[in-house]
Amino acid sequence: MSGTSEFKTKTTDKVTELRSQNYANGDIMKAKIQEEQSMEREMYTKTEIDLKLDKINSDVKHGFEKVDLKFDQVRTEMRDGFENMGLRMEKMFSDFKLEQQKEKEENKKWLIALTIGSLLSIIGIVVSIIAILAQK
Repeated sequence: MSGTSEFKTKTTDKVTELRSQNYANGDIMKAKIQEEQSMEREMYTKTEIDLKLDKINSDVKHGFEKVDLKFDQVRTEMRDGFENMGLRMEKMFSDFKLEQQKEKEENKKWLIALTIGSLLSIIGIVVSIIAILAQK
């Protein structure tokens, strides 16, 4: 029972054997020789590994620095936007005050003209009354 398996496939045409044509071409998995050759090429010394880790660390650090710079830029743009909005509001308020002052001066001129006109009319009426009384 140790040489046979409990699990048997019904058909053997769907099973790919390890020594099949696909295996030999490296389609499914690499041949053992190819694996050994690639492992030999992928051996690194401690200094190479340290250099690669240092590069990764510096890349991560520079990435965070770039993110920090972007946040600083956004913060600066927001601050400038709020300052700009404040300046525009101050300008609008000062323009409003100037318009009110001009309107007040125009109203004052109109009131002076109305007062002078009314005085001249009263003087004219008084002169007319005096002239009528003087004729009698």
